[in-house]
Amino acid sequence: MNSGCHLSKTSNAAPDAEPQWMPWVIKYERGPCFGQCPVYEFYLLEDNSGLIEVKQNLLEPGWYHADLDQEAVHDILMDIEPRSWWKEDISGLPEIADLPSMSIIYKHKDGLRRFAVKGRISDPVSRVFQKVEHLVRESRWSITTMRPLVPDLPEPTDVIVQLKDGVDVQVWMKKYSTFGIKLKKRVAPHQQYFVVTKHPEMGSSNDFFQYLKLDDEVVDAQWDEELSPR
Repeated sequence: MNSGCHLSKTSNAAPDAEPQWMPWVIKYERGPCFGQCPVYEFYLLEDNSGLIEVKQNLLEPGWYHADLDQEAVHDILMDIEPRSWWKEDISGLPEIADLPSMSIIYKHKDGLRRFAVKGRISDPVSRVFQKVEHLVRESRWSITTMRPLVPDLPEPTDVIVQLKDGVDVQVWMKKYSTFGIKLKKRVAPHQQYFVVTKHPEMGSSNDFFQYLKLDDEVVDAQWDEELSPR
């Protein structure tokens, strides 16, 4: 997918004011790659404007706000509305060596939806992420005191894992005892798909997920959809 690292817009001087806490609908986070890829967190606010925290390779590090192309925002919201978009099986797709880590959280009216990508990505997910990244590149960003309102959202704990054939799930889980791992269910009786969960107070959810993604005995791992009141 396109990992363009240039932004043609400029920013204004930073205003000197107290933070303004803004509610949001979508959070899209893009991590580093081996090259000069942009690293940032983008928020679609409830008023359909944009807020971004730039980490590197986009603008100067900091917080920026912009009005957004509303047709593009509508397209993204329509694309991610179906539940099937969040449940796509990507285990059979090839690994991409330099794919940056990317994740999205959507505060849907029926509950919270999460999706994280590392190593593999499907065409429908890639198209949405490209639309978000195009929106980021083409918007006119100004330094702001706005900040995302941190909602009371628990860290995700449930992960769907596909283990390699012959791997005993009970033996395998012992590697992750420091995370308080437990088996919630086997997804299919004759396949190596399981839903495992970590203890919410034992270790970082992100660390847990990344260790699973790098595990040689794991074919693929993705967050199980977690629903909570908006």
